[in-house]
Amino acid sequence: MIARKLAVLTVGACAVASLVNVPAAQAATGDPVAFTGQIDTQIPLDRALFTLRADLPATQTADLADGEEVPMLKLPTTGISTSGTSFTVAVDPADVPDRYIGSNGLVSLELEIYDPKSDSYAWTTQSVHLVGGAATRSASAQSWVSPITSGQAGTARSAASQTPVIKVHLGKAAKGTKAAFVSRGGRRANADTCSTTKIGQNDAWATIGEGYPAAPGYGTTRGNAWMTHGDGSEVTYGAGVTTDGTTWSASGSSSVANTNGFDFQWDPDSYATISYRAEVRYYKYKYDCGGVIINRKVKAVSETGGVKTIHTNALPPNWLSRTKCTFDMPAGTWTKTTGKSYSNAGGVKIGSVIGIELSTTRAYTSGSTLSYKMDAGHDSLCGNTDKPNYASKVQQYYNRIQGEL
Repeated sequence: MIARKLAVLTVGACAVASLVNVPAAQAATGDPVAFTGQIDTQIPLDRALFTLRADLPATQTADLADGEEVPMLKLPTTGISTSGTSFTVAVDPADVPDRYIGSNGLVSLELEIYDPKSDSYAWTTQSVHLVGGAATRSASAQSWVSPITSGQAGTARSAASQTPVIKVHLGKAAKGTKAAFVSRGGRRANADTCSTTKIGQNDAWATIGEGYPAAPGYGTTRGNAWMTHGDGSEVTYGAGVTTDGTTWSASGSSSVANTNGFDFQWDPDSYATISYRAEVRYYKYKYDCGGVIINRKVKAVSETGGVKTIHTNALPPNWLSRTKCTFDMPAGTWTKTTGKSYSNAGGVKIGSVIGIELSTTRAYTSGSTLSYKMDAGHDSLCGNTDKPNYASKVQQYYNRIQGEL
């Protein structure tokens, strides 16, 4: 079993043992920033306690059985700084062993925040890419970048412009949390009794792209759209947490690389509103300290290999605008491989399991594309926020549409 094979990795990995108070003035470690965040209350974080851990890549937990303890890597919290209700998490790459670095340099981090004064608690997760200087494994040569803005790891622009920024819900802690988290007599309560256990799994369909082929317009046929989801492509799936076992909230995300060895290209489709979906596997976990359940959480760990198309009944959007469209394009195939990432706040259809849907975000790359067949009858494209190359969603229009502006 994984827990036995990797038991050595869990020694001292109890989250409570890594709780520290980290005022901003003490956080100038020089380590690269992994992510930053903002809590959704007015409670200042200057007295907050933090834990920071890393997960093993999904390829190493694929056979994790229900009831089995999850190996976690405790990370130093000296790189965490706070300012009011915001926080910054810096991590020395040298503190992350190679076994915790997945495909494309992907690392999954988990952060806990506990404020003893208000008895408030938050959990979140964030995936980041480790890029640059792989041979040196030093903070000065490497940086952390968001999977969304980096596209494919190794082609990072400035790290500062790509640091993930997340919003975190700080709410009422579970009953008994304070006793588990606050020091007693100079020692941490329940310091050796904390564990994360897998308690179940669910497969959910998630929207990872959308297509809007042109109406016939002045012709007799509709346009055509299709998408690709290639081997190695990544999608970031939202995570969820509950402290009472009943009410779930979205918190953070985990990025999943399509490493199951499959490539899929949807056939051209002329339906007016197309939803492209992939099936993703979620693990459900319980985090327990000395019999006190601090939280339960769900995280995406892998894609199953399943894909499907949904023809929705919704009317196509209307993004027609001279500032967001290109007109009179020649015949050919137009394919989006870059620009603002696709996102869908309710993309993961997991409401039947936790009562809420979770988000999806997908960067356009050479292996993760959206295409339209352009011809004399369907010669215009419009983005939802900007012209097609820069927008996150793109709609096709029929010829002479600019005459309707």
